[in-house]
Order: sequence, then structure tokens, then C-alpha cells
Amino acid sequence: MRCYQIRIVKTHGRKFLMQENHKGFIQSIQFLRGFAALAVVLCHYGSSLVGYKNLSKVLNYGQYGVHVFFFVSGYVICLALIKNNYHPKYFFNFLLKRSIRIDPAYLTTIILTLLSFWLFTAIPSFKGNSIPFIPAQFLAHVFYIVPFTNFGFYNHVFWTLCVEFQFYILIGSLYFLNTNLYYRICFLMLFSVTPFIPFANSGYLVTTYSPIFAIGIATMHYHLTKEKKYLIPIVFSAVSIFLNFNIGILLLIVGVAIFVSFIKKISKIFDFLGTISYSLYIIHPLVLIYLLGIYKKLSIPKNLELLTLTSQLLIAIICAYIFYILIEKPSITLSKKIAYKNK
Repeated sequence: MRCYQIRIVKTHGRKFLMQENHKGFIQSIQFLRGFAALAVVLCHYGSSLVGYKNLSKVLNYGQYGVHVFFFVSGYVICLALIKNNYHPKYFFNFLLKRSIRIDPAYLTTIILTLLSFWLFTAIPSFKGNSIPFIPAQFLAHVFYIVPFTNFGFYNHVFWTLCVEFQFYILIGSLYFLNTNLYYRICFLMLFSVTPFIPFANSGYLVTTYSPIFAIGIATMHYHLTKEKKYLIPIVFSAVSIFLNFNIGILLLIVGVAIFVSFIKKISKIFDFLGTISYSLYIIHPLVLIYLLGIYKKLSIPKNLELLTLTSQLLIAIICAYIFYILIEKPSITLSKKIAYKNK
């Protein structure tokens, strides 16, 4: 039986009830985490399908799972800060909590990637590109500043973590300077139009995806307070998404916002996938590299591509679960011990 808690959250002088599951996650958000991670994995794993080109094209849309992650971050991060009576004077506590939460898995993946390619280069039959250890490049990854350097990413999924960390800095330092309703609405509206600034729309900056983060934040506020004025930044952000991306991404994000509003229960499968979503997202490219090498040695026939894809997905999920238990779960526990004063 699933255990629920009813937490009381104060905002604008009123009390509101938020139904959460035993892990503290809103059920629909948990589903979106699992869905987004699965979509991204299928996008990357399905790209090698030769005999099923139409299916490969469909799976390629899984890349937009990243946009779902950005919506979820906008929703969840700000909700957590509100619950903890956050103020920018606790900014470094906030960054410390986020670093402890995401860095162990991130740094472990970096080290595993560098070690793996070091081992690969020792194999005579390996024909891929090596990844040399360059201290400056390593430090650029550690401090999430690769987009501001001339270095490439060790792992192509790391760019989203750089965007996320930029979001933490922006929200932790500026958004909570004032809890006034109109300040927040104006902030979200201004934030959502930053992609129109030429230098701010480079692809690896939080400003490129700001309307997606903004609509997540505004949706959270609307759910929390039922204040209809938050519909203004939601509409404003939706228009910005349409103008800066395309109608497909707009429909996806609007659909996600509607989904969060009405879906209260999810299956155990997506609850599980939501739990390991970060581990699955960050480790699956490295798992695929190993699997492609192994499957190539096994000379699996092309007519078994779908079976191969299914096995790759299952192995990635198993590896992600192990990674979650060994690396991510302990970091979550440690992160929760870092509290804001006057909570």
C-alpha cells in the first residue's frame, strides 16, 4: 500500500495542502521523470536501428525528454525552496545541497568515462576517438562551465547539467529576493523572454530554455496557491516557447502542465523509473558504448534489432538501478541533512 502524507505549506498568508507520496514526490512529477529519462534513452539507443528506420525516427523525438526535465526542475526546485522557507541569504547552503545531490553521480560518471576510454585505447581493435585527460577540461566539467570554454563534453548528456546549474544559481540568488506575487509574476515574464536576447540564446545557456523553466515554476505556484494571476506568466511563457522553439515543443510542455494538474496516481513501473531517472539519464550513454562493443563481437543478426534494443534498454535500467543504490541514493540522504536555518 502506498503511504501518503499531507503537508501544510504557507504562502501569501494562506495554508494549502499538497498530497505527496512517501518519497516526498508528487506522483505526476515522478511519472514525468521516468518518462523523460526513458524517452532520452530510447532516442539514443534507437538511433542505430537500420531495419526499422521509421521507428528510429519516432524514437528520435525522445530527445525532447530533456525539455520535460527542465519543466520538472522549474516545478520541483522552487516548490522545495518554498517549503523550506528559503531566502537568498542561504544561497550557499542551497548550492551545497544541490552539489551533494547531483555531483557524486556526475563525477563518478566522468571518472568512469575517462577510465573506459583509457582502457579502450589499449585495445588494438578499438577505432573510436580517445578522450585525453586535460586538467582544464576536467575542471570545466567539475564547475559546470564547459559551455563557456572551447572544450567539448566528455559525455553528450552533460550539457543539460550545465543548464540546470545555471538555473540553480539564477533562482537561488534572484527569484526569492521578494515573495510578493507581482514580483514573481514579473520575474517569470521577464525570464521567459530572455531567449530573444541574441547572445543569450546559444543552446547551452539557461536563458535558451527559460520559458520552459518559467512555465514549470508558474504551474507550481498555480497548483500551490490557486492564484489565477499565475496564468499570466504561463500564457506568456507558452507564447515564448512557440516563438523560440516550435509548435511541437509547445504542445509537449502544455501537455505536461495539464498532465501534472490532473494525474494523481501512476504505475509502479514509472514510479521506479522516476526514482532512478537521474542515474539512468547520466549513465546510459556509457552503458551503450560497452554494449555496442559486446554486441558487435557477438555478431547479432540485423533481424534481431528490436530484441537487441530491448535487451540494451533492460541492461541500462539494471545498471542505472545499481548506480542509484551505490552512488545516488547515499548522496540524496546526505543532501537532506543540509538544512536552511530558521526552517
